Formats: sequence, structure tokens, C-alpha cells
Amino acid sequence: MVYDPQTPYTILQNSTIDFSTLQRINRFARYWDMVANSGRFSLGLDLLLGGGSAFNHFLSFSDWLWHTTGKTHEFALEKLLDLLHDHLVDVRGLPVDAVRAALLADYRASGARGKPLCLAELLAVERVGPDAKRDSRQKRQARHVEQGGHQGEIRRAAAAA
Repeated sequence: MVYDPQTPYTILQNSTIDFSTLQRINRFARYWDMVANSGRFSLGLDLLLGGGSAFNHFLSFSDWLWHTTGKTHEFALEKLLDLLHDHLVDVRGLPVDAVRAALLADYRASGARGKPLCLAELLAVERVGPDAKRDSRQKRQARHVEQGGHQGEIRRAAAAA
């Protein structure tokens, strides 16, 4: 057996598993932790694992993710969501609308506030609603001020500030 000289002294290879295979297993485990065990991608995970061998689908994703990024750490949620989207659409060939709907539901449930590229259009449409309400309130308040309601009080408050 060959061990990593740094703690926690993990096995790098042994008589039955060579170095590259063991690294592939470690990457699989790391990506499984980020995607499946995190609980943030329940609907996306269903798409990823569905339609055949769940293990083979995730192994394919794991290999693709490694070849695409060369990383096993430091993935922001938004970047990981974009990568999952790309794999499901470009590699697996799943329908874009179904993938986006699932990932949007997962993203909303996570409570994140960033802007993943794959959901930018959908999130922009959602964010228009509150802005439109705020604009209508501002217009209503401006009309109230123009009509003379409480102008004296407003001027005094502004002068006091």
C-alpha cells in the first residue's frame, strides 16, 4: 500500500486499485457529497440519476465535471448549478425547459440570492414583480405630495433633518 505522506494519510494505491482509479473514486465521493448529500439539488439529482443506471449516470457526471473544471473544491452554488445544467442538457440531452424548471425549484428552495447563468432569464422575470410594485408606490406617493397633502409637514421634516 502507498499512503499520502500528509495527514490524514489516505491510501493512494494498493495491490488491487491503482492510483488513477482511486483518485476517480475519491472525486466521485467528493462530487456526490456536493450534489447529492448537500440536499440542495433534490430535483436536479432526480434528473441526473434517472433513466438507467444511477451509478453510471453519476460516474459520467463526475468524470465530466473533473475533465471540465479540473477541480474538486471551491465550487460556488451558482457555478455548480450551471455545471449541472450544462451536463444535463449538453451531455445527457435532457429537455432544457424541464432541467431549468427543476433547477429553479432547487435554487429557490436553497434560499440563495446569486444569479446562476442558466437561470438568469427566469430569475430576472421573477425580480421584475417587486420592482414594479415599488415603482407604483413611489408614483402614488409623488401624486400625493403634488396634490398638496402634507406638503408643509414634509418641508418642516426635511428642514429639521
